[in-house]
Amino acid sequence: MRQQSSAAAPLLAAAALLLAAPRTAALIPRAATPPRRVVRAAAAATDGNAAQQYDVVVLGAGPSGLATAAECRKRGLSVCVADPTLQKTWPNNYGVWIDEVAPLGYDDCVDVVWKQSKVIFEDVGGDLPNCTLNRPYGRVDRKALKKRLLDECRGATLLEARATAVDHADDAASRVTLDDGSEIEGLVVVDATGFRRRFVEHDAAFDPGFQVTYGALLRVPGGHPFALDELVLMDYRDGYIGDDAAMRAANERFPTFMYVMPISEDEIFFEETVLVSRPGGDSRDLEARLKKRLRESYGIESFEVLESERAAIPMGGMDPV
Repeated sequence: MRQQSSAAAPLLAAAALLLAAPRTAALIPRAATPPRRVVRAAAAATDGNAAQQYDVVVLGAGPSGLATAAECRKRGLSVCVADPTLQKTWPNNYGVWIDEVAPLGYDDCVDVVWKQSKVIFEDVGGDLPNCTLNRPYGRVDRKALKKRLLDECRGATLLEARATAVDHADDAASRVTLDDGSEIEGLVVVDATGFRRRFVEHDAAFDPGFQVTYGALLRVPGGHPFALDELVLMDYRDGYIGDDAAMRAANERFPTFMYVMPISEDEIFFEETVLVSRPGGDSRDLEARLKKRLRESYGIESFEVLESERAAIPMGGMDPV
């Protein structure tokens, strides 16, 4: 069967998910679940050269991959998830609208909630009016969400392995080769490996735009100037660039905004973002802009980087076959 599905609505707003109190939300206790079985790739083979066959094979254990696997298990399907980083915390921060994820039952996987969100286009008095959205927004607790989704995958086979090839046939299951040479089969194979989409096939060249970001979680000695109950969804002001001609030219080609998550009095997450461009922007340029914006716009001179992240997210492009 020639099947390559992308995750869909049951991805539970996939990279989304979650709610809580004004600053740090306590997680809701959950009933104990049977221990998960994480095995090495070699365990995929049953006897001789025979490959274990599943209804669904999910390649990648990010939010989309695990949400898809969990939903398939709820429907009684046999599932295998393969990812070389099953035991590691997801590296990227995720933010969600509370009214979208609470009905899905994932509001116990948010650790910070902001009562409102602000969009800033210009300083007060400019031609474009700024706006405030009175709609709660939350930061996903990555560890809690991953544990929750892994628990919901109980009964699935979880392989610490990287897929290296997928071969499809019209009259047989798809065969997945893993990085130790072992193989598994799936009636449906879901590519949830991320932006490279190496197993997704297209009739024409895949030439999307990209949303490019550089983000950093900071500790700011003495505190930062942001209110703890308000998220800055977008700050498009560019006055921080000043007379830096090279940065001004780069901003004309790849305009950016700052996304701000105040976590506590001295901890805060910033992310400089190119909404979409083709070709994609350079995250190193975004890192330089972020640091200059911190200094010139927000008066933050000294800080400790607790963690940092980079992302390039395909936007648009040809549909897969």
